[in-house]
Amino acid sequence: MADALADQNDRTDHHADCCRMRVRLLATTDLHMHILPYDYLTDLPTGRWGLSQTARLIQQARMEERNCLLLDAGDFLHGTAMGDFVVDSAHSADGEAEGDGPVHPMIAAMNHLRYDAATLGNHDFDRGVDVLLSAIEQAEFPIVSANTVFEKGDRPVHDSTFVPPYTILNRSFENSFGERQLVRIGVIGFLPPNSIHAGADQALAPQTRDIIEAAKSFVPRLRAKGVDLVVAVAHTGIGDATHTEGMENAVVPLCAIDGIDAVIGGHSHQIFPRPENGTPPSEHQWFDQAEVDATRGLVHGVPVAIPGFWGSHLGVIDLDLEEHPDGWAVVSPAGAAPASSLREVNNEDSQAIEPVTPEFSELLGQLHESTLMHVRTRVGYVHKNLNSYFALIGADQSTRLVQQAMTSFTQQLIDAGAAPDLPVLASSAAFKCGGLGGPGYYTAIHPGELTLRSVADLYMFPNELALVRANGAYLRAWLERAVSVFNQVEPGKRCQALKDASTPGYLLESVFGLNYRIDLSQPAQFTPTGRLQNEQAGRIADLAFAGKPVRDHDEFLLATSDFRIRGGGGFPTINSDRIVPVKPMSIRDLVRHYIQDVERVELVEEPQWSFVPVDGASVQFPSAPSAAACLNEASWLNIRAMDEKDSYGFAQFELML
Repeated sequence: MADALADQNDRTDHHADCCRMRVRLLATTDLHMHILPYDYLTDLPTGRWGLSQTARLIQQARMEERNCLLLDAGDFLHGTAMGDFVVDSAHSADGEAEGDGPVHPMIAAMNHLRYDAATLGNHDFDRGVDVLLSAIEQAEFPIVSANTVFEKGDRPVHDSTFVPPYTILNRSFENSFGERQLVRIGVIGFLPPNSIHAGADQALAPQTRDIIEAAKSFVPRLRAKGVDLVVAVAHTGIGDATHTEGMENAVVPLCAIDGIDAVIGGHSHQIFPRPENGTPPSEHQWFDQAEVDATRGLVHGVPVAIPGFWGSHLGVIDLDLEEHPDGWAVVSPAGAAPASSLREVNNEDSQAIEPVTPEFSELLGQLHESTLMHVRTRVGYVHKNLNSYFALIGADQSTRLVQQAMTSFTQQLIDAGAAPDLPVLASSAAFKCGGLGGPGYYTAIHPGELTLRSVADLYMFPNELALVRANGAYLRAWLERAVSVFNQVEPGKRCQALKDASTPGYLLESVFGLNYRIDLSQPAQFTPTGRLQNEQAGRIADLAFAGKPVRDHDEFLLATSDFRIRGGGGFPTINSDRIVPVKPMSIRDLVRHYIQDVERVELVEEPQWSFVPVDGASVQFPSAPSAAACLNEASWLNIRAMDEKDSYGFAQFELML
């Protein structure tokens, strides 16, 4: 009896002190079906990404802290040749699914790693609602999204959502006295509004709400259920600080909403916070805004982690909690201590990497080898290099091939009476152009055989063709948004940065069929995020079609992607009555058919656009080290290779304007 009383007194004494607890959030995002450390576009192992490599970081982080949650911020299901092969193999020749089948390999991998919760990203819908539902039904963890709805109510909390808007995780965690206590964590999910594409399942495609609108409605309800923490897993990046309806990258205004304790971001393929070893090529210039502390990993004082893409990084947020009479509350980190951090997957000896480790061999079986056999299937030939080394300065034959294929297919629709008989234009961009992917992340196809791997290298995403009746005014706005990726340059200055390393190069859409010049001495009409900032500004000069100036009321048939036409990347949207309905066709399949039809690819040689000369000025830009050997492919441009590389291995080039 005396021992029992002594034990009770000890417990009373130490509970008189402040009882604390640390909860560690581990995060991935934008995995895009990159389970293995293998680049199917180059057909080589890679040391820069792959969930099987991130798994080692997850294991290490869990060993360091007892109380951990593993979360994912969406876009996990599609994005590699393996992902496409899984979906295609699951259907019979007549297009019907062949029963339940095995667990989707990405879901199997996430189950194996014991994910606690995830949200959906827009690209998780790319192969249709049925494919998505079939996969996520196999998940052993909750999947949530508060702004993805089948039927809207008068308020978001009255919506019929596609998946549950949030989940409450009841966890028995260890406190600072070594005792187990219940902690209730609310996890709520979001994705970019107006971004969902559901393929042939358009009738089933859910609607979306604005992220901030949904958060302001659901977070108080979640708090009212008595949770100790609210974590937002948000498939959205760091963009402008001021909220605008339907904004794509909404992390900053999301963090300003009362009641959210931490945010896991994604979608933008950013990395946040700033790594300890310097400023990465992908760090965005708007990280310098007052609301964002890129060193400590705080936005409006809320811890945020955005862990890159393809499993390139593991996000880590350590939340210190203090017990109060009504539950647990987050204690702000002391002094200048970081609130979040990133751990990078970067094995420089990629040749030594075993693509399928024993740990993942049971999950994948022969899938990797079957995928390799598939992507090596020949579809045609090309007689010259196709690379994206100089996409930012107007010399990009890889994108030109995609645009020619889009133009050819659209003309076939016109000839068949399935589209209006208007002059055809095609807009696309180079998806692989350095950035966080590193100095090897460029399309580089040599003369000779073209395979299915080459097709995926030319056009990475399963976007579908979209046709719009675009007038000259709309096309000019489209191009002005595209060229906002560039910095303004000053006359007389050499080696000015062509664009901020922060700004993704894949936003530089070019329009095949038009000729135009870009005047970098003028301010941009749009911000790099796509927000209109100066309606009177303009960089597009001498816009012409077939040698004649394009007038505002001139009509064209613009072939682009369904992602762009929904405003993806901040491109201007258009009235729905200007969108031409066409049978669903993925742009990648369209390119494959074009190559197969022509067998030996011939490309239009003439440049479509150029820069307006700026007296005494030049710009500097990075590219792959191997780009120096291809300078003769852009002989009409005054380019020189500089005698330097940056700390990330990019070669530097100078272009005289």
